[in-house]
Amino acid sequence: MQAALKKIIDFDSDDFVNNPYPTYHQLHQAGPYWLDHNQTNSSSKGMWLFGRYDDVSAILKESVSISKRVLKVRPEQNVTPLDYNMLNQDPPDHTRLRNLVSNSFSLENIKRITPRIEGIVDDLIAKMKAKGEADFVKDFAGQLPMIVIADFMGVPFEDHLLFCKWSSDILCGYDSGVSSTDNFKSYHGAIKEMGNYFAELIEYRRNNLSTDLISILIEAHDKHDQLTGNELVSMCMLFLISGHETTTNMLSSGMNVLLNHEEQFLKLKNNPEYLIPAIEEMLRYESPIQRATFRITTKECEFGGRKFAEGEQLVAVIGAANRDPEQFDNPDVFDITRSPNRHLSFGVGIHFCLGTVLARTEARISFGKIIEQLPNINRGKGNLRWNDKKLFRGLQNLPVSIY
Repeated sequence: MQAALKKIIDFDSDDFVNNPYPTYHQLHQAGPYWLDHNQTNSSSKGMWLFGRYDDVSAILKESVSISKRVLKVRPEQNVTPLDYNMLNQDPPDHTRLRNLVSNSFSLENIKRITPRIEGIVDDLIAKMKAKGEADFVKDFAGQLPMIVIADFMGVPFEDHLLFCKWSSDILCGYDSGVSSTDNFKSYHGAIKEMGNYFAELIEYRRNNLSTDLISILIEAHDKHDQLTGNELVSMCMLFLISGHETTTNMLSSGMNVLLNHEEQFLKLKNNPEYLIPAIEEMLRYESPIQRATFRITTKECEFGGRKFAEGEQLVAVIGAANRDPEQFDNPDVFDITRSPNRHLSFGVGIHFCLGTVLARTEARISFGKIIEQLPNINRGKGNLRWNDKKLFRGLQNLPVSIY
């Protein structure tokens, strides 16, 4: 099985980008699978891939024998402004940074901005209706999350094209599984530019504090000495990238899945009470995050029936876990009534996605209003293109017709 998989696991191949699930099903059978990588900014020369649900869940939950502190393996000269965010930290630093912002993403706080999200969705839908033919990614899924996270953070939306370009370059080069040195160059360039942008914005905002996320982080740094300057910039970069990219993927892939499953889409239109489980099934069926970010062993441990020494990189393949037949009946079937549905798209454990409530709120409002206001939305003319960010799964475009 190892030999057969080695010919198939090629994150750069068109076949994998368009449909990774046949490979994932082989990964279920293979167990822990070694894959070389050629990143020069890490002392780790390869990674172990895990695709079984139980293994992925165990790795995501583990915080004693596994570390997410990327500075453990990144040479000092290759450390970037993005490396200091909470996603790349272990307790107690992770706990400290997460606690600083957790209240901003609480259910109560998200409820307060719900009317704003509803207004943005209504406006974007009205513009698509006026056009008749639209690109759902460009005209809706790519806009809503960026407007929302820019508002949420206190970032000028007029700079959104810069953010999208930086985000794309960073995420293409962030992936240990990529093979292109051009991606690495673009990655470092985008990180430097984005880091400089936030450093300047933070200086400006110090004299114009509000209730937004950047202001909260600035006060935590300036008044309470609760995070460093590097952490302040890095956290801003993390929230802008993650708040935009993952939700865009969730909305675009979710809409595509509905259009590809007309019977399920009709059931949802006729039974709007299925909206919440339908969104959870979209998340399972096409996980916005396909592989969890960096993890490395800190001591000898065992996962998937195999022992690992200290210093080995382990990768939890969430997209594979969400299609594991040992966990989900008929995993390749899209079923909006699926229950239970314990997908891992938002992770699990101490690194469980902080923006889960916000993402689910954006999805609930979006698909609820689409069903109500665009009952005849259908597949438009043109071919689909999946994005080339292998850690994530989302569409570059999605032509739709609205009549």
